[in-house]
Amino acid sequence: MSASVAPAAGAALAGLRVLELGSRLAVGACGRLLADLGASVFMVEPRLPAGRHKWQDRALAAAGKRSVLCDPARSDDVALVAALVRCCDVVLLSSDIEAWPPALAQAVRACPIVCDISAFGATGPLAGQAADDATIQALTGLMDTTGPVDGAALPIGVPIVELSAGMWAASAVVIAAQVLARDGVGQAIDMALFDTAINALTTFLPGHFSGKGASRLGNGHSMGVPWNAYRASDGWVLICSATDPHWRKIAEQIDPALAREPRYAALTARVELRAEVDALVSAWVRLQKVEPLVAALSAVGVACSAIVPIALLADEPNLALRRAIATVLEPLSGHTAKVPGVLIRFDADEPPPPAVAAPDDGRSEAAALTPRLRRAAGAARAPYAGLRVLEIGQFTTAPLVARHLASFGADVIKIEPDGGDSARGWAPHRDGTSHFFVMSNGEKRSLALDLRDAAGRERFAALVAGADVLVENMKPGSLERLGFDAERLHAINPRLIYCAISGFGLRSVYAGRPAFDTVAQAMSGLMDATHCAGVPMKSGISAADIGGGQMGLLAIVAALLRRERSGRGAAVEIAMQDVGAWLTQTRWNRPAQTARPGVAVASVAQAACHPQTLARELIVRRRDAAGTEWELLASPLRLQATPPSVGMPLGPPHHGTMAWKDATPFATQGANR
Repeated sequence: MSASVAPAAGAALAGLRVLELGSRLAVGACGRLLADLGASVFMVEPRLPAGRHKWQDRALAAAGKRSVLCDPARSDDVALVAALVRCCDVVLLSSDIEAWPPALAQAVRACPIVCDISAFGATGPLAGQAADDATIQALTGLMDTTGPVDGAALPIGVPIVELSAGMWAASAVVIAAQVLARDGVGQAIDMALFDTAINALTTFLPGHFSGKGASRLGNGHSMGVPWNAYRASDGWVLICSATDPHWRKIAEQIDPALAREPRYAALTARVELRAEVDALVSAWVRLQKVEPLVAALSAVGVACSAIVPIALLADEPNLALRRAIATVLEPLSGHTAKVPGVLIRFDADEPPPPAVAAPDDGRSEAAALTPRLRRAAGAARAPYAGLRVLEIGQFTTAPLVARHLASFGADVIKIEPDGGDSARGWAPHRDGTSHFFVMSNGEKRSLALDLRDAAGRERFAALVAGADVLVENMKPGSLERLGFDAERLHAINPRLIYCAISGFGLRSVYAGRPAFDTVAQAMSGLMDATHCAGVPMKSGISAADIGGGQMGLLAIVAALLRRERSGRGAAVEIAMQDVGAWLTQTRWNRPAQTARPGVAVASVAQAACHPQTLARELIVRRRDAAGTEWELLASPLRLQATPPSVGMPLGPPHHGTMAWKDATPFATQGANR
């Protein structure tokens, strides 16, 4: 580890100093996540109340950080902040909405890691222009994916792009810190809200590229019926049915004769008769109470949930168990406020709730810091060259994590059952292969392995022994039942970083309960954030799935940095419900604000061809081994010195043995296997 990131025991980012200069909500979210992971975060706070951007809710902005007051017109304030810059490893900016005095800007340019989060990034025809979250949603087609099928497009009722960009930025900073520690190379990071939103269109872009178009589905699902939000006698219920057996279980509850009705027996028929089936289910649900209905359907394995209002999130049993929301004192106002708990916890540790900084409480500490050793730019290897990653994943969350690790140089082996990942069957197809699957699984190798078979488990154990990371999104307990709980994995490989991503977490009051993205949205307040004519609406994008993957990526890259101090691996579990609730945080302490973007709402097709999309090369084309060309998403993590790359799409699963690539083992600080 270089002198710029001093080694320390304990938290993953202990010893990392971060200066949070930017006022964007995304900057505040990024700083908070870094603070949760152990970084010392100094937040530069205006002396006069700002009331805009992240300062609309000071409790959220200041939780887990130290405050340094600064008036840009006061030379002593500017001098202190410039001196603080020289003592920090990372500076977080939002250059499109604010400018700083030249002396401070010059100091910032010399910082080892400078992460600038802006609306459009540093390149492209819209570079440097400011825009709010709703405007970005409109320009990128994201807004057009949300709302009723036959109604108007709706802005998602929380600043989802800002918060998502904050998660991406936190991972980018940790990756840059890994490079700085290993190679002594600093770099700039160019994060854009526009890029973040385009990257979230994974389930809609394949339809556009296939020529079939991409349309919103309200609360429905293109391949599941019944799948909708239904009004009960005392609230709203979400019911998700993706198979014929699920339908029969629902129909038995309504009327045993309905379960035998041939017109609705096949899923393909129910998709054609969607409105008719929805009407039958809606009429039944209207006579039920939420809690007993959810209990009855859950007992027979049907994915369903109450749609939890944001106002009641703090009392939701699983979120309360997992301490996803904390009530803290905001010292400036003297009132209590709700802030997110610490969502990434290694080895089941229980960090205390974050305190909210008092104004200027970090000034004396900042003045006492000594400058860091500056590092010049130079050559660096791919951040995760030699890193060995095992993925047992399907659909979105774990595949997203592994795809991004692969883009930074990791060797990823995706473990699939003999029949392949279920997402391989998702339409639309090109040459018999799902475009969604290809888009979600670039730059990996695939191995077909039956983990129910003793020989398959033996081969898996051998791969684990040589791996650095294992990420999975199986149903909680599945890997344990196969003989690979966290303790066994640690025994096989003490250096392994094991990350499990699920709907409700391994530590949950809903053990064994099925969860889709829509269920996690319903139970995290996300569906309550957006309404149409009184009906709660899910976001069109798979917000809980994507957010779960983003938080899993951050947990893994932080655990890798942590491993360099201890030499030990870690176990971490991520709950999509936790992350969904985290995305609603701006609604916890203040009322919702109406979003009024002043631009036309673009379709997904228009967003894919937008000049900013083209200039930033957010969609790239690659050929697979068979010569078929595919449109793939570029990474939104733009590290200047060690940029991510998008390689060849994943082919069919390999049957037989597979070994790790012969490459220099991943290490920083000279740590060897």
